[in-house]
Amino acid sequence: MLLYSRRNLILAAVSGLALSACGFEPVYKEGSATASLKGQVEIVAGKSREEFDLRERLLERFGFSETAKYRLTYTYDVESSGLAVSNTAEITRYNLSGVSKFKIYDVNGTLVYQSVVTASTAYSATSETYPTRVAEQDARSRLALALADQIVSRIGVTAGSWVK
Repeated sequence: MLLYSRRNLILAAVSGLALSACGFEPVYKEGSATASLKGQVEIVAGKSREEFDLRERLLERFGFSETAKYRLTYTYDVESSGLAVSNTAEITRYNLSGVSKFKIYDVNGTLVYQSVVTASTAYSATSETYPTRVAEQDARSRLALALADQIVSRIGVTAGSWVK
């Protein structure tokens, strides 16, 4: 048992040294480009319920700003497809695939970064309309939050190359 603990300790130490040697550093550390974006990104509002969920998650992560240095715009597209079919030819499970293309502009309106993120989720359908509709809304909301988290991660990882 003691040998196993020593191996973990040695492995952790070696991993830490290897990561520090390659230039690895935390994305959100104090003074990083990502940390400097807090309160500096204006997020353009969408029109649908899911776009509202996406925007709210982005605001949670970046904060609200009245005098932003950057402006984030995005598109939000969802495609639904039947995933499972019962013996009576009813679709009992649906898959939702989402794509969000986003762009970041600086104060002058110059495009500084753009990318695309994708995510998917699923929900079960029943013979009842209301539970199926609630499950679909929940899945769409989860999808929007997953896309927002990916947008934040992508921005965080690349911010060092375009934040001024």
